[in-house]
Amino acid sequence: MTATALKRQLGAVTVGSVVVGNMLGSGIFFTPGELAAVAQHTWQVYFVWVLCGLITLCGALTLAELSSEFPDSGSTFHIIRAGFGPFWSLLKIWMEMWVNGPGSVAGVAIVFGQFLAPLIGPSISPAMWGVAAILFFTVINLLGIRWGGGMQVVLTVTKITALLALVFGSFLLASPAPTISTIPTPENGLLHLFRVIGLGVAAVLFTYDGWIDVTHTAGEVKNPRRNLPLGLIGGVCGILVLYVLVNYCYLRVVPLSEMKQSGTLAAAVVAQRTFGDSGQKFLSGLMVISIFGALGGLIMTLPRLFFAGASQYLGAGSNFFFRGLSTVSKRTAVPYGAILFCSALSILALLVFQSFSRLVNFLVVPLQLCNILMVASVYRLRRKGAPHTGFRTLGYPVVPAVFILVMAVFLISAIVFNPKDTFIGIGLTCTGVPVYWWMKAKNKNKEQTLKQPLD
Repeated sequence: MTATALKRQLGAVTVGSVVVGNMLGSGIFFTPGELAAVAQHTWQVYFVWVLCGLITLCGALTLAELSSEFPDSGSTFHIIRAGFGPFWSLLKIWMEMWVNGPGSVAGVAIVFGQFLAPLIGPSISPAMWGVAAILFFTVINLLGIRWGGGMQVVLTVTKITALLALVFGSFLLASPAPTISTIPTPENGLLHLFRVIGLGVAAVLFTYDGWIDVTHTAGEVKNPRRNLPLGLIGGVCGILVLYVLVNYCYLRVVPLSEMKQSGTLAAAVVAQRTFGDSGQKFLSGLMVISIFGALGGLIMTLPRLFFAGASQYLGAGSNFFFRGLSTVSKRTAVPYGAILFCSALSILALLVFQSFSRLVNFLVVPLQLCNILMVASVYRLRRKGAPHTGFRTLGYPVVPAVFILVMAVFLISAIVFNPKDTFIGIGLTCTGVPVYWWMKAKNKNKEQTLKQPLD
């Protein structure tokens, strides 16, 4: 079956919920402490969080235009193919299938297990809890896109409600700490501000990650030229506001000096001072729900990208493997072959590595390189002068350029400071190069055979 077998059933609310659900994981509980370790003023904390939010919004605004013009499953794959050709789109889908997709799902799943195991008991290992979570969302998504989308709405509403309970509970129940906006230090100059931005942006941008994934389901979004931009931009803006509000809550109860000196998890201190002895359990439950929701979003969206590559580019009709990835259920209208493949490979990666850091370190550079290509496609597509009927990027051409420039600097720093893990990820992605040339040669031979006269 082709992409036309998928049904458009998702509205703007579900799109926005998937965006928020994928972005709101565990990062907001850990990253404020990492940023406090280098910041010297409270305004620097807010500055970095808003800066990273605006950088992400630059990418989201550009993707809103591009996805509205390519409203098919695996939208980013089609965008890169239209902008830079089949070679780069092949590397994009290959990287997602074998590196980023299973690595991301396995990484989030193992973190989920590590938080859940202490709450339930040590009888089941974190890895097994992670496997169970992957299997749970696999079954949910095999039931249909409405089940997967509905589950994301429920989980997103639940974790936002719980996070806001922590925020507003701290205003009502916790006493504000003495205001100390500046920490005495000789490092109070422009050079130190650049250092704060350089070290802080890397950590905070990771917390904003996940906004792209919803476009993998573009082929199942109703009225995509309206609902994709609305849900994508609304979700990113909502997360930006929520993150700033949460940081204000943290800094109100735990001043910057205490965060820096104690090295404790700011969220844990806020929860304890707000809810007393039960605060730690409340926070642990909140983090479990947040990570669980992020995992569900990944398992819902990533298979749609695999499906798009297999069914519309990789020659699904002539290859058993690709034909399996492009298979759609007649009853539920979901790409069950891609869902099962994603889940199986993710479980394998989880059982082999069983470590979040090992799973994540080698993903960043290949993933962000593809994101840069995706955003840069807007320049090439506009120069082609194709008819445009969807959303237009606000602030073009500056807005896409800001995202590309910042991410390029970020990638350079990753290569300099972590070359081993970086080149492992790049190497795995490059295994798609011989696959591309093999497929190209195979298609050329097939065309020549068809041109030969019949006896």
